[in-house]
Amino acid sequence: MSGKKKQLFRSWFCRIEHEIMLPFVTVGILVVCAFCAISVYNGYTEKLKDRKEYARTTIRGMEADIYYLQGKLREEEIRQKYNFYHDPAVRIMAADGTVITGDEEIPDGNMELLYADSGNSLGWRLEYWMDKKSFENAILEEQNYVIVGAVASLLVIVQVSVFLAWSLTKPIRSMGAACKKLDENKDGFREYSFPETARKDEIGQLARTFEDLLKNLDNYTKMEYTSRMSSALAHEIKNPLAGIRSGIQVLGGRAVKENEKLLCDSMLHEIDRVTGLINDLFTLSVKKENHRHVFPADAVLREVASIYAKECEQQNVTFETDCVACEVFADENEMRQMLYNLLTNSMRAVSRDGTGKIRLSVSSDGGMTTFCVSDNGKGMNEEELKRAREPFYTKSINGVGLGLAIVNRLIEQNHGKMEMESAPGCGTTVRLIFESRDEHEKGTDR
Repeated sequence: MSGKKKQLFRSWFCRIEHEIMLPFVTVGILVVCAFCAISVYNGYTEKLKDRKEYARTTIRGMEADIYYLQGKLREEEIRQKYNFYHDPAVRIMAADGTVITGDEEIPDGNMELLYADSGNSLGWRLEYWMDKKSFENAILEEQNYVIVGAVASLLVIVQVSVFLAWSLTKPIRSMGAACKKLDENKDGFREYSFPETARKDEIGQLARTFEDLLKNLDNYTKMEYTSRMSSALAHEIKNPLAGIRSGIQVLGGRAVKENEKLLCDSMLHEIDRVTGLINDLFTLSVKKENHRHVFPADAVLREVASIYAKECEQQNVTFETDCVACEVFADENEMRQMLYNLLTNSMRAVSRDGTGKIRLSVSSDGGMTTFCVSDNGKGMNEEELKRAREPFYTKSINGVGLGLAIVNRLIEQNHGKMEMESAPGCGTTVRLIFESRDEHEKGTDR
């Protein structure tokens, strides 16, 4: 076999569907062949046993007949009677060795002696012979149904093996094709989906996991890029920005003209915005050790509300709060940052014509504390809601898409849960759910 043919054979054999199918077919063939061999062997032994029993019965009957006739007939008359015995398998030899009935010579190989006896009073040797070839042919004819059934079984086994192999490996082949496309085209991870995700078995679970992995692959890429970029930007930008800000503040204090003061204020605002963006990148990319402890949730809510209430009033947005006295187990500073980010997103979403409304609340129920931020802004469609937690995903011209990604990272660090509800034109509601003090103490006792 040439090298090319060997390579083609190896590539064909190493395909996963063939690796599954061939063992099924091989085991099926072995089982069917073993069944046929056992069936034929049992048929052969049973028939041979019956034939030997028939031979013994026949010879014993002849001996009884000879014993009976001996008292009434002479030996010559008895010999004449058995000269034309009807059974060709019987061979009778007189005491002097002459053949009374049957073949003079028995052919070697094809004939087998089943029973012989010479204990009669005349001293005759009575033999019963069997033609082995005819006997085996008869056995094979009787076992024809077994052979037909074996062939049918082999066909069924092959078909079932092919079906099982291709159905079991279909999602794996689909995922392999997706990986090949991903290797050729590194973009569009969300375009790949697998119908096998509807299956309830382990293969369905694997397909769902792989599909989720592809859908979130760009998130992981962005997170890795963000981590490296933020580390590089930290020392290169933050310190110079601090110096530039101080210089602008000095220049702003010396400015005389109003437009110069406005320009300095605008530059300070942009510097603060860039500094905040760098801090957001740090928060998103660097997983810091948080300090979770039990603290009053209502106190943090009032503190955050006091900051945003004035801004909402200036922006002609209605701001409402609703809180009850309760406690939460989380990192207090990270809790503030999550609320700041959610309220900032709500401020960007609502209108400034007096109809905009933002509501901040906290409640406790069933051992869990829930912070809720809701607004009546423009809302999000299904795709936006699905991708809202991805870093750098935004359709707002005023943001970079880090707010909800940071909230998602921080709530994971605090072992909480974030729930989002939104619809176009109906606003957005975000719930942050944490353990309360009682629930935390129960978990510690356990």
